[in-house]
Amino acid sequence: LRVMNSLISCKTGKLGYSLIRCDTCGRTEMRACSCGNRNCPSCGYLNEKKWTALRQSEVIPGIPYFHLVFTLPHDLGTIMYQNQKATLNLLFRSAADTVLTLAEDKLNLTPSLLMILHTFGSDLSLHYHVHMLVSGGGLTKDKTEFKKCLSNTFFLPLSAVCRVYKGKFMEGLKRLHDDGSLDYYNNAGKYRNSYVWKELLDTCYKADWNVEIKPLSPVREKTASAAEDESTDNAISYFARYTNRTAISDSRIEAWDDRSVRFRYKDYSGSSYSWKSMDLSADEFIRRFLMHILPAGFMRVRSAGLLAGCVKTKNLILIHELLNRPYKESPVRHMKAVELIRYFYGRDVTVCEKCHTKLEIFPRMSRISAVMLIRAS
Repeated sequence: LRVMNSLISCKTGKLGYSLIRCDTCGRTEMRACSCGNRNCPSCGYLNEKKWTALRQSEVIPGIPYFHLVFTLPHDLGTIMYQNQKATLNLLFRSAADTVLTLAEDKLNLTPSLLMILHTFGSDLSLHYHVHMLVSGGGLTKDKTEFKKCLSNTFFLPLSAVCRVYKGKFMEGLKRLHDDGSLDYYNNAGKYRNSYVWKELLDTCYKADWNVEIKPLSPVREKTASAAEDESTDNAISYFARYTNRTAISDSRIEAWDDRSVRFRYKDYSGSSYSWKSMDLSADEFIRRFLMHILPAGFMRVRSAGLLAGCVKTKNLILIHELLNRPYKESPVRHMKAVELIRYFYGRDVTVCEKCHTKLEIFPRMSRISAVMLIRAS
């Protein structure tokens, strides 16, 4: 309810107003406050640009990057929805451990991993999957060398990735079940029965688990730093589209009224997807949207390997030293909204557009307070 109240109140005035006033030319403007909720399709653009800039400073130059998508059998959807914290943490951990374990065993290196959780398909159904950005190279175990992947082909065999990922997730799921860490109610109540639970495990073990791998930034023949930077920046810019994506964007909604909603979705029933329209009742549309609101405080963007929080900066400095390149931290890290707008868009929102003098900005207040302040001036 808290999330829904935020979304339906965004920029309507229910969350208050900010007042902008210029004492020189008399310009006064009231702006309805936005909700800033991470599930809101209208908010988050500035945060996405900041996130992209921060991640670009963490990209290792001169190597390819790979986009992996770790999916799960649909049979697990009900259990995962009822136990989101436990099972989604397991999904993150299984995906990361798979790549890190295989990279260390086969190549004696630790790559950087950046992961983003999505819970939805384009038709708003439950579809739990993790998007992962993997560096095409990494530090050796003794941290004396940085090994580069000089091919646009992913450096780990796909069959091994799928097999190890399945094993790690299923072993973790069985531990959660045996420890009594999973709740079973409503549609999942049947899994309290040991025979039904065993049938689920057998079905999942027999299923083909899919991990999709596709290169993002090709290795270029040019060795100039400008060409390398362009290539790696493209990788992050592409991946950044997945960071603040909500279950559905405003642009996909074609029509609506009090009783129904029509929206566009991708139909994958053929050899390639095609765009189609779907009509849902208003109640069903809201129900599907609410399924994708994660528990409060749950982190759906995570990093591992070389980018693990406790050692990230230290590793990046070391890697750049080994590559004989200076490490530059992004200047946007400590910037607030006003500074970010100036940095990204070249606009100073604290200066009046008419007379170019300093504006007075009054933060969130009620409509009555804003009107009274205007009249008093």
